[in-house]
Formats: sequence, C-alpha cells, structure tokens
Amino acid sequence: MNPYAGRVLVIDDDGILRELCALILRGAGFGVETLANALAAQDLLERVKFDLIILDVFMPGLDGLSLLERMRAQGDLTPILLMSGHVTVQDAARAMRLGVRGLLLKPFPPEDLRTTALEIVGERRMARSQDRAAALRPALRVGERLLGELDLPRLQDQIIATVRAELDADRASLMLIEDNGDWLQIAACSGLPEHVRVGHRTLVHDSLAGRVALRRQPVRIMADGEVSPPTGGVRGELFEDEIVSALSVPVLAGDRVLGVLNAAKVRNSPPFSEADQELLLLLAAQAAIAIENARLYSAVAQSEARYRALLHHANDAVLLLDAEGQAILDANLASAKLSGYSVEELLALAPRQLLPALDNLLATAQRNGQGHEIETELQTRQEHATPIAASVSMVPHAGEQLLLVIARDTSERQRIAKQLVQAEKLAALGRLSASLAHEINNPLQAIHNSVHLLLSRPLPEEKQQTYLKMTQEEIERLISIVQRMLDFYRPSRDGMRPTEVNELLDAVLPLIESQALEQGVRIVRKSSPRLPRVLAISNHLKQVCFNLIFNAVEAMPEGGDLRVRTYLTSEDLPDPEEASYGAVAGGRGSTALELPAVVIEISDSGAGIAPQDLPKIFEPFYTTRTKGTGLGLAVSYSIIEQHHGELAVRSQLGVGTTFRIRLPVAM
Repeated sequence: MNPYAGRVLVIDDDGILRELCALILRGAGFGVETLANALAAQDLLERVKFDLIILDVFMPGLDGLSLLERMRAQGDLTPILLMSGHVTVQDAARAMRLGVRGLLLKPFPPEDLRTTALEIVGERRMARSQDRAAALRPALRVGERLLGELDLPRLQDQIIATVRAELDADRASLMLIEDNGDWLQIAACSGLPEHVRVGHRTLVHDSLAGRVALRRQPVRIMADGEVSPPTGGVRGELFEDEIVSALSVPVLAGDRVLGVLNAAKVRNSPPFSEADQELLLLLAAQAAIAIENARLYSAVAQSEARYRALLHHANDAVLLLDAEGQAILDANLASAKLSGYSVEELLALAPRQLLPALDNLLATAQRNGQGHEIETELQTRQEHATPIAASVSMVPHAGEQLLLVIARDTSERQRIAKQLVQAEKLAALGRLSASLAHEINNPLQAIHNSVHLLLSRPLPEEKQQTYLKMTQEEIERLISIVQRMLDFYRPSRDGMRPTEVNELLDAVLPLIESQALEQGVRIVRKSSPRLPRVLAISNHLKQVCFNLIFNAVEAMPEGGDLRVRTYLTSEDLPDPEEASYGAVAGGRGSTALELPAVVIEISDSGAGIAPQDLPKIFEPFYTTRTKGTGLGLAVSYSIIEQHHGELAVRSQLGVGTTFRIRLPVAM
C-alpha cells in the first residue's frame, strides 16, 4: 500500500477518462475527487484546498483555461496539470503564462499520469518547505538578536531598526501603555516628524494606536486609502503627513497588551502588503517576549542592586554561607570591619575559623527556630574574641537552603550593662546603708558608752573586763556588718558557675532582716531541699534577689509577710499558677525556657501594683516612687536574661505582689 501522496481534483467532461484517472491516482496514494465541469469546481475550490488539479482544456460551459484565470485572479496558486486531445500554440502560451506545471496529450499512458502527478506534488512540497525555511531564517535571526538584548532602551531602539529594515519602512515607532492604562507613550521611534519624539504621549481612547491596543487587532492602510479592517477617521489622521501606507499592530504578551508597533511609508514608496502585515505581527510577538525578558532582567538587576546595597551598608555583620556551613559565599562591609579581614579575605576563610561556635549556633537555630539570637564570640584577625549576638536563618536559593548569619557586636552593650549593674549596686548599697544605719549605730553607741565609762573614772577589774568584752563583741558585730556590705558591693570577677540558690538566699536575707524587723515585716521561708544547681554569676544573682526582697519590704511600711520560696519545676511538674503571671521578661518573651528550672518566688502582702503600671515595671527609669533610680527591675531583668532565665510578676491591688525567677538547671 502506497503512502498518502496528497489530494487531487480531476475535472473532465469525459466520465470514462475521469474514472480512469481516479483509479490510477488512487493507486499512487492520492485522495481523489472528480467533477464533470469547471462551473461546479468554482464552489468546491472555495471550500477545499487541493495539492494538484488535473484539468481538461476544452469543456462545455466554462473551459479549463478560463477557470484557471479566475483561480489566479483570486490568488489561488494550486499547481495545474492540463489534459487535452489537441492544443494550439496560443493555448499553450496562455497556459504557460498562468503557471501550468504540465500537459498530457490524450491518449496518454497511465504511468505518465502517475509519474507526472507525483513529481508536481513532490516539487510543490519541496518548494513550500524551502519557502517556509527561507521565511523562518530571518525571523529566527531577528528573534535571536532581540532576545539577546537585555538593556531595555537599547532593545527598543533595536526593535525600531529591525522594523524599518525588514519592512523597508520610512517611519517606525514603538508605543507602550503606561502603568495606569490611560496613555500610550512613544518608547522608541525613527523617521518621525521633528515634533514627535520619544516620550510623546497620546490617550488610549483617542487615537488609532489606542484603538489597535483596545481591539487587539492590526490595522493596515492601503495605497488607495482603504483601511483593513474598516476604521473611521483614520485617513485624515495619517495622510495629512504624506503617509501613503501604514501598519499598526498590537504588542501582546499572553493576554496582556504591552503597546503598539507602527510602521509607515511616505510618498514614492510601494505600499505595505498583507505579507508585510504578517511579518510585523511576527516582529511584534518577538518584541513582546524580548520586552518582557528585558523588564524582568531589569527588575531582577534592580532587586539585586538593592539587596547588595542593603547587605553592604547594613550596620550588623552579615554572612551568607553554603548549605553545609563550609564556605562563606558573601559578606558585607560590617563583617569586614568587625573581623578585621577584608571582604575578599572573608570569602576565602573557613566559617568556623571566624565563628568557632558555629555548630552550636546552627543547632540552636534548628532547635528554637530561625532568627533566634544567642550570645557567642567572633574570632577577629588579631585573634581577639569579640562578643556578639548572632542568629541564623535559612535562605532558599537555586534549589538549596543557604545559611544567613547576622551578627551584632555586643561589646559596647555589655560594657554599658556592666556599668548599669554597678550603678544599681551602688544605689542598692545606698539603700542597704540606710536600712542598716540603726544596726550600725547601736553597736557604735555601745562602744562609745563603754569607752567613756572606762576613761571617765576608775573601775574595778571585773567591771573593766565586762566593758572591754562588750566593746569587743560590738566591734565584731560591726566588722560582720561591714563585711557583708563589702561582699555585696565587690565587683564580680567570676564567670558562670554552678550555684546553689538556697545558699545564695542565706547570704542575702540577713542584709534586710534589721529593716524588716523595724517595719514589722515577718520573713517566711519555704525552701525545697536538695535543689539542683543553676549556672549563674553568684554576685549578680544576689543583687537581683536583694533588689526584689528590698522592694518587697518597702512595699509593706505598716508591716506584713515577706514570703521567700524555692522549688523545682519541669514538664512533668508544671506551675499551676503559670497563667496568673501577666508581665514576663526573658524566656516567655522570646523562646521557651528550657526545663527543668529552679524557681525563686518573692512575695509581699503590700498594696499591690496597678494593672496599668504592671506592663511597664521592667522599663529602665520607670518608677512610681518618689525615691529611687527606676533601674532596679530593669537591671534585674537584664541579669536574668543573661542567665537565660525568666523574671515574671503577678500582682493584685490590696493583696500583694509576687516576683518569680526561673533559671534553667545546670547540665
């Protein structure tokens, strides 16, 4: 069975010959239709396209050559094979002028019909393939040229140059719709009158280009002024400036109209053809893709430029690491300033050489979520360990998760924090001194009286020994008081160490006993035995406890109960009163406190804190008292935060206030 060769129409008034031709052609693989006269063929040819028409020259009604003339006049270029018993020289010449591809003289051998039909159809297919390839080559070349240009202004100029070159146009313009959709603006042009330049704007609803954009259909102006498709008021709009032919096509990107591409010819130039319109539509389609690519590239370039500007001018050090944390991919100027390395040196540096605790940082980010800050150190070029607060976030890029490290130098903050702690210690010492004034004055008075009696008159030996012993006891008492004060004031030189909170409270409570007793405040302790130790700077934690206990005593000027309680809480032993704590500083405000934790509760039975004041009590310099710096609770909060703990408060007017310290157990 022969492969399909094409579709053939046989027109002949001889029925036997028609059937014979059909039989031969079907045997060669053609699909065949037959007609007895040329008049019937006219209607069929309007509906069906054929690869070859075999036509008898002489037929009644309308002869074959007359039908062929009508076909050519309508632009039908279907190949024709003539059949005839006799042909004159005039008929042969007429047939050649009409593009007849061959002539078979009746009678003819069946093989001649078969061979000739296959050759004509094969040659036509080859020619059409070559024509398509020839037509696509310049289109592909133009597309490659346009798509290769990513600079938008240069691309727009290149589009105009391409339109003028490919269509032999005297004028060309590219008009793009502005963001609001009301205006078309010339983005690029060539050959236009001097008063029409780049930037010229026209309303979309009041121009030919606007109508093309709104209707999404091309408009072609022929040499005689005919408009296709018909559009009113166009001739006066175009021909007043010597334009004899013009094309205007929409520039479409999917379902969006980007603008309009225009081409025009002036006098003494051949008009545009339908093929020119098709070519301009093709150029417009390629231009739309190229413009979208250039816009996207420009947006990406601008976004990258903004990212670079933000990255390199950020105050915090920023490092971009690969997914495994093995290489530094990018670094900003703040990183270079903080580390002492140049940016180029940082990119060649191993991340762990700069951040020795990187693994701990990554583990914290994985455990507590992205962006969680931890206190760590950065190793500088001078091998100096600079304290930093660092966080890690995941950044998706090119199908992998990169690591973004943001580090903030905390040297100055730590220095200021130490100064605040020391300043609050001095303020606390002042409060302590005032509270111990009577306690110091009593032994001094006793010493003064004893010495006065010893010096003023002779006394028996026994009396002298009594007064001297009394004086010695009071002096030892004074030494003890002063030593406790010095221990409290002395700046801490130790770091984080395992600390027993009950022992710490044993050292703090005696400092306040005298004032508590004088005000009628009863101290009630409830301590859980064998509590696990916490990791703490002992003197700092003492200062927090002293601040809270001292505040509690001062909150009860008419007396009351001061309750100090310690206990252990864990996931298995949650705090049943957790929800009652309204203001929390530390753990709950950032990430969950690590359990188990040791708890210190300090409660008073004073007047309580007003609800509107409760959220502000941890703010620096906030106080409702006439005396005091307002730094006590703020510094206490800072210390507990540095211990990775939590400081919370609950209060009820007329009932009292409870402060709760929770510190993670030392592992």
